[in-house]
Amino acid sequence: MEKGILYWITGLSGAGKTTIGNALYYELRETKDNIVILDGDILKKLVGDSLGYTKEDRKKRAYYYSNLCKTLTDQGISVVICTIAMYDEVREWNRNNIEKYIEVFLKVKKETLIKRDTKGLYSAQALGKVNNIVGIDQDVEFPKNPDIIIENDGLIPVVEIVRKIVNYSPKIRDSFDRDTEYWNSYYSNDLTELQRPSYFALFVKEYIKSGKNIMDIGCGNGRDSLLFAKMGLKVVGVDASKIAIDRLNSVQHENMPMFVCDDFVTCKALYQAQYDYFYSRWTMHAISERQEDELLRNISSSIKKDGLLFIEARSIHDDLYGVGERISENEYIYNDHYRRFMDKKIFISKLKKLGYEIVFEVEGNTLSKTKKSDPTLIRIVAKYIG
Repeated sequence: MEKGILYWITGLSGAGKTTIGNALYYELRETKDNIVILDGDILKKLVGDSLGYTKEDRKKRAYYYSNLCKTLTDQGISVVICTIAMYDEVREWNRNNIEKYIEVFLKVKKETLIKRDTKGLYSAQALGKVNNIVGIDQDVEFPKNPDIIIENDGLIPVVEIVRKIVNYSPKIRDSFDRDTEYWNSYYSNDLTELQRPSYFALFVKEYIKSGKNIMDIGCGNGRDSLLFAKMGLKVVGVDASKIAIDRLNSVQHENMPMFVCDDFVTCKALYQAQYDYFYSRWTMHAISERQEDELLRNISSSIKKDGLLFIEARSIHDDLYGVGERISENEYIYNDHYRRFMDKKIFISKLKKLGYEIVFEVEGNTLSKTKKSDPTLIRIVAKYIG
């Protein structure tokens, strides 16, 4: 599923955020049904009176807005939000966590802000009578690297400003859908070895108990999910390959596992449930490190106390490491297929910081050996202790 775009329109009180935001919203609505606007009274109703106007309260409110926008854009809904939120860390969070993010800064001269101040907010603020706005006399963190800067002193027509924003393409840092075509093609083949449970699934059998809940992250054609279902587990399998998921859902399976085609990093609906086990075979090295961090956070919010996380992924010591087009450190594309090779020490350190203890760890060959290959893998079993 394609992610929505977040149009984060920011500027001081009186900079014209609402005017530009509304104009942008109605322009986008001409061609998009999946578009919402968040501004003014809408945002106030969502937050209510639970937060005040201290710096920390403002920051909490800004993070609330950011998380709301991410929830919507992850589900394919584009968002126009008009907000002051003058905090570098909040805007940096947006860039690091929202796949399609456009930051628009409305830059306005002090004299213009004062002329537009029909409610006398800046004057009242100067006299200490209000504290619920961020204005010209307060310390603010102006955007340091916005995508678009608009000198909105009234000289540029609104229609021209909107056109500039609409024509801007967001800089996408990485995309889960990078290999969707590859995997659809891969699972279109009726490969014999794909019908049998993997060696990793057979290995984790000793750790799992019947009647428990398990999510198979990147379940592919479901061969391991089906083994877990036969063992009496309640299985949720999620994968981006529509070919694989459609095949699984076209057949009646034992114990009725649920198979979903979605981005396993951001499928918030699935992470609302609680699971005893999370199973990730060859999926951590299929996503970027940013996505890995987000995935681990989602898992940690959804795994039960003493629940187990099973991980198998390619190591930086694998023979394919360094082969192909280098994207960044430990990331390569080879034969049109993306891989990010894992550093075991770094990954285990991440798990421990998130509240896991390591039950089992190994790195080496022969863990998933076939006639064609013998990759160097990391295999980890971690218990969530909180």
